[in-house]
Amino acid sequence: MSARAGLARRAADLALAALVLAGCAAVLLARAPRRRRVRRVERDRPRLLAIDSVYSLDVLRARGAEHFVTHRDLDGYFEHVWNVHPLVGARPDCPPHEAVGPPTVTALNPAHTMIEGRVRRFAALARMPYLDFACAQAQLVLMLDRIVAREGVGILRGDPYYHGLLALLLSRLHGRPMEARVVGNHDAIYEATGVLAYPRLFPWRALEQRVARFTLSRADSVVVGSDDNRAFAVRNGARAERVTRLSNGSMVNPLHLAEPGARPRVADEFGFGDRRIVMCVTRLEAMKHPQDVVRAVAAARRGDRRIAALIVGEGAMRTELEQLCDALGVREDVVFAGDRDQRWIASMLTQSAVVVAPIAGLALVESALSGTPIVAYDVEWHSELLRSPQEALLVPYRDTDAMADAIRALADDPERAASVAAAARARVLEHVRPDKLIADERALAGRLLATAVPTAS
Repeated sequence: MSARAGLARRAADLALAALVLAGCAAVLLARAPRRRRVRRVERDRPRLLAIDSVYSLDVLRARGAEHFVTHRDLDGYFEHVWNVHPLVGARPDCPPHEAVGPPTVTALNPAHTMIEGRVRRFAALARMPYLDFACAQAQLVLMLDRIVAREGVGILRGDPYYHGLLALLLSRLHGRPMEARVVGNHDAIYEATGVLAYPRLFPWRALEQRVARFTLSRADSVVVGSDDNRAFAVRNGARAERVTRLSNGSMVNPLHLAEPGARPRVADEFGFGDRRIVMCVTRLEAMKHPQDVVRAVAAARRGDRRIAALIVGEGAMRTELEQLCDALGVREDVVFAGDRDQRWIASMLTQSAVVVAPIAGLALVESALSGTPIVAYDVEWHSELLRSPQEALLVPYRDTDAMADAIRALADDPERAASVAAAARARVLEHVRPDKLIADERALAGRLLATAVPTAS
């Protein structure tokens, strides 16, 4: 195909996609009188619709991570929760056939429903990606609009980017409050890695920033997990009086709360023997710096040949990391375990000598609960959760030699390692007290529901 023909097809693709989205908007507007006539069903307990793309249903089940979404009912506070993944198929490792089709609805349990939208709608539109995506998302939005109206959803939740745009749209259509959840400092991530939050949807940094500012400035509530994330939210348009800091500890699978010594042992399937395992649980993506773990372990091994690494997780950098292991001569000493379920991870953490966390979210909390000492970069919220050197060894950002020294320091001093690990677990156990977390979340939800603008006549 000539360059001119390619440009013409792309222009047609974009134009047709715009028509589909315009048609979707027309349908939503046409439903407005019906929404005003519908008398909202009075319920004893509110309902929540939360939009995120962390786990598809298949990955959720494969990892035994259902608690990541089922915790959202706040121990029965919400009568029902719709957990929406709008972008199934966006991950590079997703099988192509899973990315195509209509939205699917699956009951996880009586209080939770999983809705999945695809990035493509029709296999026949493979050569028209914008049109295909528009068809898939338009069908999903129309479905969600019906659910919010029919089921009396009380709160819509999303992130500062695409999920937030969807939640904000539904919020304004139905006069219900919208809550934005900030789980990372995307300004810092971009500065360090050049990685955008949604590179396929918002391919330019300026556009990404505009979307974040649009969403955060209009959210009725913005929830952050750290002071670092609070600063990011306010800098990007969130109104300070609407920002609330809440721990993300309610997402922690109860398996990680078990006493380390009571967790079952995992069989040594990798042949580690008596070597000291340095474990890292992370996505193999540039924003997480998994290459720094490989470099740090290679440097640490020069002083202690008994050290080996176990990296748990998948991502686009898997092949690149394996090549780096070859280049550094540690291919036999670094094991890539792929994705594992939560029971396996919770147990394997306790069998490791050191946990390494270049940049971590919930994994940092889970690691601290394992009773294994942690080496992490002193970046983002790490120092808010764990104080160095009492509860972890936090080293300068991107300094892999310092990371290697910290690994050796803990591996060579079991008494110090045990003290650091015990202090971290004690601090984080206070941080993730289920009763306090649920009470805080319920209080915020109650305040947010009180701001709702009724649409019923």
